[in-house]
Amino acid sequence: MTLDPWRSTMHDGRQPFADPEEKYDVALVGAHLASNLLAAVLARQGLRVLLVDSEADARTPAGETTVPYTAEVFFTLARRFDIPELAAFGLTCDLPDRVRRTSGVKRSLSFLYHRPGQPQNPEQTVQFNVPGEHSEWHMFRPDVDAYAHEVAQRYGARVPRHRRRMSEIARLPGGAGVSVTTEDGVSYRARYLVDAIGMESPIVAKLGGPDPVADLRTRSRVMTAHLSGVQQFEERVPLTAYPKASPWSAGTISHLFQGGWIQVAHFDNHPEAGTARASVAVSLDPDAFSDLPKDPEAGFRALIDRFPQLAETLAGAVTATEWTSDELWQRTVTQTVGERHFLFERSASRNDLFLSRDVTMAAELVYALAPVLLEAARTDDWSPERFTQVAAFQRELIAFNDRIISAARIATYDFRLWNAFSRVWLLWSMLAALSLKSARNHALGSGDWRPTHRLDEGAFWFALPNGLPELLEQTFAWTEEVREGRLTPGAAADRIWQALDAAPFTPPLYGFADPADRYYHFTLSKRLKALAWTKTVAPAEFRTMLTKENITNQPPPAVH
Repeated sequence: MTLDPWRSTMHDGRQPFADPEEKYDVALVGAHLASNLLAAVLARQGLRVLLVDSEADARTPAGETTVPYTAEVFFTLARRFDIPELAAFGLTCDLPDRVRRTSGVKRSLSFLYHRPGQPQNPEQTVQFNVPGEHSEWHMFRPDVDAYAHEVAQRYGARVPRHRRRMSEIARLPGGAGVSVTTEDGVSYRARYLVDAIGMESPIVAKLGGPDPVADLRTRSRVMTAHLSGVQQFEERVPLTAYPKASPWSAGTISHLFQGGWIQVAHFDNHPEAGTARASVAVSLDPDAFSDLPKDPEAGFRALIDRFPQLAETLAGAVTATEWTSDELWQRTVTQTVGERHFLFERSASRNDLFLSRDVTMAAELVYALAPVLLEAARTDDWSPERFTQVAAFQRELIAFNDRIISAARIATYDFRLWNAFSRVWLLWSMLAALSLKSARNHALGSGDWRPTHRLDEGAFWFALPNGLPELLEQTFAWTEEVREGRLTPGAAADRIWQALDAAPFTPPLYGFADPADRYYHFTLSKRLKALAWTKTVAPAEFRTMLTKENITNQPPPAVH
């Protein structure tokens, strides 16, 4: 039975308040989606867990969209660590009503390319419709993070009374652990600290602060807000001009232009919606848009004024939450492991929120770090060496995310290149989801989860179809050549189309190698065609990937 997310007592009836006399195994500071999920996993496995809020939690912009691969990571967390509630983050029909009412649905992912001063050209549009067995969504993070926090408490994580926030972190004498002091002056002890505060972490400050350029290709000015009164784009630009498209507002809309994008995610796009607002996230090449006003709202208005249909759609929108902005959003911290602490997720990096990468990486990093912490607690070995492998994996995942976003930014130089790049991204996302599902099913049968925890394999922590990582690497390399002026966007697009056409793992679901096939609907005929391909000429690893729900368009049963 799914737990009532709004009750405040534990499974055994105890109040989930922290005890200053207790010494916890792990203290997590920074209470948001990633840290709350990690706290739930550790507590469910029997660790004594302290979970403390930080001042930065609520005001730090965070990802709000998912893709099917994100859901598979949530399913894997739920099954490996026996927490049914985590599956609901991927199968949203199992979420509490209160969370569903304030969040939105995601039935498609649409990319509309815009040119300054011109109406949007329907021939420069790509839309991927989410298969019916998936339940992707737009997360209203205040309620989503609150629910994840409640799940952590219900499985045993302790929190300071009244959720007092962290004010100080210090080491215990003799290297025996850490102390966390809250704003009311109460101190709590733990054997180990997971720092998820973000770039404002005092540990990051002691290390010299985050580096805005180290090892990152992408540089972005990011502006985010929740707006009310956002018109649905199909109301302003009728779908009759896009005969194969489904309504844009039913999913995540990315308005692309040379050097950046505006992502719109509606929270009010389903009958149960209890809020009339949408999330807007802007990411820009800071050099290409250096003339925009520094004030984020003024900068946003000046930007949309360049694109007539965007200006019309967003003209009447007003802020429901204040704009946040950073002239250079990307940050990394190189040294993430120290004596009795680990800088985790947003304390290790801050990168673009595009293509659902923020939420996806949060779930992936929970999955990577949790087993390492569990083993450290079992052996009482909290040495930095114990955590070097997961720290290296975190760096690899950050770098991989940066390469995806960098390639996406370069792909906006020309719609032909975006059209090609987006197919590679979609193919990787689809095959990663199927591969993880297959690996999870094998692990559930064998009891051996090691094939889903290959931290020494870089960002690919489970087996992907042969040749897929190489296609990604080649695509990244071609986009870099475009950035350097050694290859034209059109020539790079042609090379990507040729590579997609030649790849043996490209399924016949859509015209992946056809520039004209820009609307993806997973119909029954395509499912049957994919099944036939899987049973005949497809590489052998595909025979374990397609499950009943993939073919029948039925969602998997809830995990209880």
